[in-house]
Amino acid sequence: MNLFTFQYLLETNKKRLLTSLLFWCLCISITGFSQDVSDASEEGDLLENTIKQPAFTYPRFKAPVYNSGKESYSIKEVPSPRGTGIIGYVSDPNDLIEASSENQINRLLFELEQKSSVEVAVVVIPSIGKEIPKQFAVDLFELWGIGKADTDNGLLILTVMDQRRTEFEVGYGLEPILTDAVCYRIGVNEIVPNFKNGNYGKGLINSVVRVREFLDNPQVIQEVYGTSIVHQKDDSYQWYHYLLLVYIIICAFMLFWYEGVLYQTQISKDDFYDKYNRLDELKLGCLIFLLPFPLFFISKKVKKRLQKYRTAPRYSKVNGKLLTLKDEWRENKFLEAAQILEERLKSTRYDVWVTEDESDILILEYEGINSRKYSDCTKCGYKTYGKKSSKLLKSATYASAGERVDYYECKNCNYQDEKIVVLPKKVRQTSSSSGSSSSFSSSSSFGGGSSGGGGAGVSW
Repeated sequence: MNLFTFQYLLETNKKRLLTSLLFWCLCISITGFSQDVSDASEEGDLLENTIKQPAFTYPRFKAPVYNSGKESYSIKEVPSPRGTGIIGYVSDPNDLIEASSENQINRLLFELEQKSSVEVAVVVIPSIGKEIPKQFAVDLFELWGIGKADTDNGLLILTVMDQRRTEFEVGYGLEPILTDAVCYRIGVNEIVPNFKNGNYGKGLINSVVRVREFLDNPQVIQEVYGTSIVHQKDDSYQWYHYLLLVYIIICAFMLFWYEGVLYQTQISKDDFYDKYNRLDELKLGCLIFLLPFPLFFISKKVKKRLQKYRTAPRYSKVNGKLLTLKDEWRENKFLEAAQILEERLKSTRYDVWVTEDESDILILEYEGINSRKYSDCTKCGYKTYGKKSSKLLKSATYASAGERVDYYECKNCNYQDEKIVVLPKKVRQTSSSSGSSSSFSSSSSFGGGSSGGGGAGVSW
């Protein structure tokens, strides 16, 4: 863009630029005010939630029948705290923790499940033989299905006494909150010192309390990582202003650039068809949604200019006679069968210009609305080659990728081909839910959740 063009654009768009700047300044002011009101509201809600604790009606916790004489357990031998007529969260078949501690853990975890639907199981067993505690925790988690099936929001706290080891096994849905580092820090701070002194009940109670704090109030994370979430929020708000400023600058640049292309196209000495193709290459597309304010006006201008270039009067370069644009029904006699097929598929549009005596014929090619669905056939050369159908060979799972075969065919010459497509492995979606209730809604078994393999273990 030369200096003359820049000066021309500056003069012709002065009012529009001033309007744009005023508009964006107003946007910044409104968003800033809205953010302040939102922050104040959130602080009020947090204070209210801290003061008002929900009232719960506790069920009568009942433990399963234990074989207290057993010293070593396999996966299937560990008694589940959930089952027919059994309501609880603790499995302690050898009574290694006090009854009062077990009851307190049950009450804490019941409150947690009622508020957030998170399911936690605490298991204390004397031995698992030569099994590895981490793998034992994963297998037990999967066997019981701790956590809800749709959110995988479960947690297993497994303690193996003879190996002096405690494992925190976390479901997929809780991994963003109960990270490996968080679980390890809880174990080091609560499990290790209390278990070394023989205070097993206290260590587990403190661990459950810490887990609840993380799930109830994410601000507790700052005690582990040494950062303030409130400060991070303020910093992100400042960054939001910078991003908005960058957005405004990009909008202004795009406005000038598109205006420059329009002007350069207008003054060029190319014929109308070349001007059309040059302008059509801009392809505003999704930019209209990303930068709606400046490009809305540009889009209207471009469409109007494209229509002008496409229908502008043309003269024969052979004999200088006036060319007439044929309508859709009369143009077919001048097109090949494959070209008519392209138009029917809407992969390509043709404009046919003909002199009155049909001494010269000009056929101009334009992209159709289905141009992306079809490509040029390698055999016949026409834009009639596209996907015909697909067949699933192997479904993708969370463990492995899948495969699909796509079948392609040319509608003109019937050329066929096929391609194998690798489907990516499925990714579990993380989510969380919150709320409170004063009624008992815990089921007689766990919800069918899956372990994410995350968590941490500590030895004491």
